[in-house]
Amino acid sequence: MLSLSARLSRLATLPAKQQASATRELCQASVMYLLQHDPFYGRVLSQLAVTLQARPTPLGLRARPTDWQLIVSPAALAQTAWTGAQWLAMLRHVVLHLVWDHPDRYAAALRTPQQAPLVRWATDAAVNDYLDDLPAGAVTSQTLHTLLDQPVAAKQDSAVYWRLLRRWQTQHAATTSVTPHPVPNQEVGDQLVEQLATATPQPGQRDGHRGWATGQLSDQVARDQWRRQVLTTTAETLSAKQRGTLPGKVQAALTMMPLTHPLNWQGLLQRQLGQVPAGRQPAYGRFNRRQPQRMELPGQTVQTWQTIRIFVDESGSMGNQEIAYLLSQLTRLLAIYPASIRVYPFDTVVHSRQSFTLTGRVPDLKRVGGGGTRFQAVFDSLPRLMAGQPGQLAILLTDGYGEARVTCPVALDVIWLLTSPVAQFSVQHAPGQVISLASDPQLQALRGNLT
Repeated sequence: MLSLSARLSRLATLPAKQQASATRELCQASVMYLLQHDPFYGRVLSQLAVTLQARPTPLGLRARPTDWQLIVSPAALAQTAWTGAQWLAMLRHVVLHLVWDHPDRYAAALRTPQQAPLVRWATDAAVNDYLDDLPAGAVTSQTLHTLLDQPVAAKQDSAVYWRLLRRWQTQHAATTSVTPHPVPNQEVGDQLVEQLATATPQPGQRDGHRGWATGQLSDQVARDQWRRQVLTTTAETLSAKQRGTLPGKVQAALTMMPLTHPLNWQGLLQRQLGQVPAGRQPAYGRFNRRQPQRMELPGQTVQTWQTIRIFVDESGSMGNQEIAYLLSQLTRLLAIYPASIRVYPFDTVVHSRQSFTLTGRVPDLKRVGGGGTRFQAVFDSLPRLMAGQPGQLAILLTDGYGEARVTCPVALDVIWLLTSPVAQFSVQHAPGQVISLASDPQLQALRGNLT
């Protein structure tokens, strides 16, 4: 039987008409090898439909209405000169993107030219830190350390790396706006994309991310159900010893509860976020519409959220599992907004010292409150926490049982997420938008497990 390295070498010598069949045989042999030697990756890949298609990248994921499929380009793969070990590493690379839901989490950002390269780098660095035998030039946290010229911790969530890259991009945009002649490594827009592509080999030359942005937002729930089912099926086939060899972050993904119905409250919240204006900001990559002949004047883009504060009611009616689940859902929704997201527990007071930054992974929650509920404590803390910054949003996650009236002393947008029906909400004429999560089946399942 030919080794995987021999199959790859042979693929490069075949005429174009024979490359398709050889690639299919390679994919089948690779899945069989992984099933025997690395069953987690083999099980996931065995549940992925494989399609051969001419593309500039050897492999990648493409969105379909109800699932994801693996796209392999025989011609591009034949030009890689990969070894069998490197090919297997790239298959694992694609699987980890799927396990950690990178395609749907970042689909919206990939449609923005300035954000797309940052997403590619952030997600690839998050995945590659866990892999060996990668092709030369693969992006890791060490690559980001070299590019950003600052310490970058290894094996972090992709949202952490994306935030670092966005901050780097913003700093260079600000420098460019006040410097008539930009110095090297301070370009924005198309020049920034070129810089990211030439600092090291572009990540897209290995696995394509373009297919992530082809799916419809309305189909994300169906794809997430399919992804969770794949992970559930995979977890059921692994022994305790096999699961124990996986990274902790992968083990955490295998313990997710499968969704059974769409989360309507997510769509409501996302639509609400899209309707709330957050101001505008200068953009030197756009023409000034009022004076297009003056090239030195910036245009404008809609300003996205800069500061989001989530306040979690710890009065006792919500368990840690429920809170962790709801925060994880919020993390997915808020991933498309380049914002600073911080979580504050509260009961009759806001426990600022126990707050934490939400970066894509929900930490182990330890209840610090547990008394009654006083919503006004949240609004009294807003002037200090928000500090009058533009683009501010406050989200209150609560069971809805508290006082009857509250006043908001600052101008900002407020969204209430209730775990009880709206009819049971104690506050009359509550500021902001009120959304009930009472019909969320996942939340009901968690509560059923606790009773």
